[in-house]
Amino acid sequence: MTPSDLILHTLRTYHRGKARAITRDALREYLRQMGYRISDRELRAIYAELPVCTCEKGIFWPETIAELEEYRRYLRAKALPLFVRWQRVADAHPGLINTQQKELFI
Repeated sequence: MTPSDLILHTLRTYHRGKARAITRDALREYLRQMGYRISDRELRAIYAELPVCTCEKGIFWPETIAELEEYRRYLRAKALPLFVRWQRVADAHPGLINTQQKELFI
């Protein structure tokens, strides 16, 4: 079983819904007990590719429409400041930006 498979199995089985979210540290410790030594950065890269949600409490398998909507708002709140940052750089260096690249999300 790969770390990704183990994470999915664990979240589906024991961490369904935001109320049962597991912290990254707790998940890393569980993975360590199962024989996988994974850094926090590696763990974030793994679960970024999985169909799971994150919140201030940790990582979880979504159960409700409300949880998915809340996760969408959570990601949007993180993405908008990044877009503003990109726009600032693009505006400061117009000669380096192709007009089609001006928009971050095309």
